[in-house]
Amino acid sequence: TGSRFFKFSCSRAEVLHPPGVGAAMVDGRRKVAPVKCLATGALAMVGAHLVPHSSLNFLNVGGGREAHGVQMNQGLGFQGTSAPAGAAVPFSSQPFAAAGSAAIACAAAAGVRRGARSSPVISFAEGSAEPPAKPKKVRISAFDSIRFFLIAYIVCGHFISFAAPSKFAFKAITQINVVVGAFFALSGYVAAYTTTENAERAPSPKLLSTPTPKWILQRVFGYWPLHLVVTLIFLPVFLYPDVLFNGWPTALWHGFLSLTMTQAWFPMHAEVWNAPTWFLSALTFATAMLPFSLPVLAKQNKQQLRRTAGFLFLVGLLPKLGYCYDHQAWGLLEGAMAPKAMPNLAIFNVQRFNPLYAVVEVLLGVVACRLVMLDGAEGEEKAPKTNVLSTGLPLLGMIAVILLRAFGVLQLSDLLTRAIIFIPLFLSFLMAAHRASVLSKVTDPIVNILSSKPLVTLGNLAFPIFVVHGPLGQLFYKKVVAAKIFGGPLHTLIGPQAFYIYLATVMGAAWVLQKTVLMNKQVGNMSKEAVEKISASL
Repeated sequence: TGSRFFKFSCSRAEVLHPPGVGAAMVDGRRKVAPVKCLATGALAMVGAHLVPHSSLNFLNVGGGREAHGVQMNQGLGFQGTSAPAGAAVPFSSQPFAAAGSAAIACAAAAGVRRGARSSPVISFAEGSAEPPAKPKKVRISAFDSIRFFLIAYIVCGHFISFAAPSKFAFKAITQINVVVGAFFALSGYVAAYTTTENAERAPSPKLLSTPTPKWILQRVFGYWPLHLVVTLIFLPVFLYPDVLFNGWPTALWHGFLSLTMTQAWFPMHAEVWNAPTWFLSALTFATAMLPFSLPVLAKQNKQQLRRTAGFLFLVGLLPKLGYCYDHQAWGLLEGAMAPKAMPNLAIFNVQRFNPLYAVVEVLLGVVACRLVMLDGAEGEEKAPKTNVLSTGLPLLGMIAVILLRAFGVLQLSDLLTRAIIFIPLFLSFLMAAHRASVLSKVTDPIVNILSSKPLVTLGNLAFPIFVVHGPLGQLFYKKVVAAKIFGGPLHTLIGPQAFYIYLATVMGAAWVLQKTVLMNKQVGNMSKEAVEKISASL
């Protein structure tokens, strides 16, 4: 094509340069510059000029801002160790078109299986311009605020019954089985955001170079120390009723399950001791799967990612369809039902707690993030334009689903609502917030509100709120415990307003735990040493 000639093989691509463009003359012939095959692909050509590729030049999407390290020791959506986060948007292709007319010599590797979709990577030959600097990542502060709103809903859903709510309010706030899936999806989204490359089909070098046991332990020890501290503080609250009703052997077994975060594998005992921490149990298993799945998903193009999303969607949906079909549970509002009213509590709990289903939602989050991170990459479409409707419509959709179910207009099981409607809407919201946040100037009002300092500060309390709200709820409302301490449950002694005292106590305790444990350097150093010793032994 014009004055460039390419010969491709599975192991190398040879570029024959036209005279005067980075090519040495040897015995009257142009010297051939070999380029090793870095990945599969092909370079599009038009006449004698290169077609401009949007992935070859990038702007720092922070508008000159420095990227912030993401605090990864807070479990719900930001588990693990500190790592940078952000994304990049493609630079205008016009300057690169001019560079093409100047005959920049470069080649892409081939080596692609026949019939497979190419994934081009450009290698610059001798004499050509240096490849652009790797774009920095920026922190998406809106994700912190999202975590706060999610945990606030779940805390209220667990204990709203003690505040004498109306029937509608009770149905609207107890749909925690639907909303909790958003935490798994957010965790996967952030994991992909911090461990894969922007505008490249590649995992981060740190992900590949860190031994798998160490990578997993770094993330688990990001949240396990606080879980341990809270368990020890509230040990009498957990142990006393368990020994009273079940005896010491069973109580010790339950304590083992709780401390090792393995309780989610036992559907009828997933909520032993600190009930909400079944989530950490399921998340731990999902985290252990990520070092194996992230490198694979990071190499997929958008078309492949969409197929993966469809497969994961079906894998997560089919068991829920089976439960609803076998027990005629299509229209149940399970979150507002007593356990004894369930058609089959054990099967329902398997759907709620089993870590295998958590893996599905975590990987859906990974796929959604990669779809955004590949915006403008070589061979991929550019990022779609965003506006307030991009984030507003999914947000309104999620709220509408909750309200319509509370009104009885939408009669659909918690499990199906979560899989078919809520999680897809939530992922659409995250993707839109992501795209809006990495622009040089953030104009989306919803993202700007979520990125405000007060909401981000509250978001930083999300994990300690999550860990401590269950034990405090037992102090306030569990009969056998509250009777020993206060003479009875507080809603019977004080009234429904005790619920607001409970909420204030949770916030205060979360702030104390944030300052004394999560921000404690000594705790951080001890966790780091433990990770090093355990991973070395493995």
